[in-house]
Amino acid sequence: MYIAEVLKKSTGEINMVDIGAYVPLVELFRKDPRLKIRTADLFAPNVDDKVDITDMTLYKDGQFDAFNCSHVLEHIDDDIKAMKELYRILKPEGWGIAMVPINLLLNDIYENPSIKDKAGRWKHFGQDDHVRIYSKQGFISRLESVGFKVEQLGKEHFGEDNFNKYGIHPRSVLYIVRKK
Repeated sequence: MYIAEVLKKSTGEINMVDIGAYVPLVELFRKDPRLKIRTADLFAPNVDDKVDITDMTLYKDGQFDAFNCSHVLEHIDDDIKAMKELYRILKPEGWGIAMVPINLLLNDIYENPSIKDKAGRWKHFGQDDHVRIYSKQGFISRLESVGFKVEQLGKEHFGEDNFNKYGIHPRSVLYIVRKK
């Protein structure tokens, strides 16, 4: 929905990188010829670029108009380094979609780098390849700490009818970051 809004307002092409390259979403993006998508992941097969999100020297400063980074940062040991790279590769006034699982009951981010075994990560983070659980304010603060301006778009923006139609929880938020 958000990408459709952006495309309605846009008169030119949008050069975008999709970190994590979720195939159904990438296929949807590629249906619009104005979206010039590069897919990037360190481990996924069939991506355009094999790249570590914490060291994306493959990309130039300000190379992209936009990025999609959905459900990636909770897997990354140094998420702030990854956020700095996302900021670096965006053009001035560029934007991105940054999504992670958020625990609304937490006041702070919960992470413990000493937990490395699968059982411990399941117990502490709810998945064997997660390294933290984000609180809402913790996630926003980390994004802001690297320079992003963070917008939170919820049902007030997209409409309660859309949330009901697509089965989106009423407290769900889409985090849009902008390069200042």
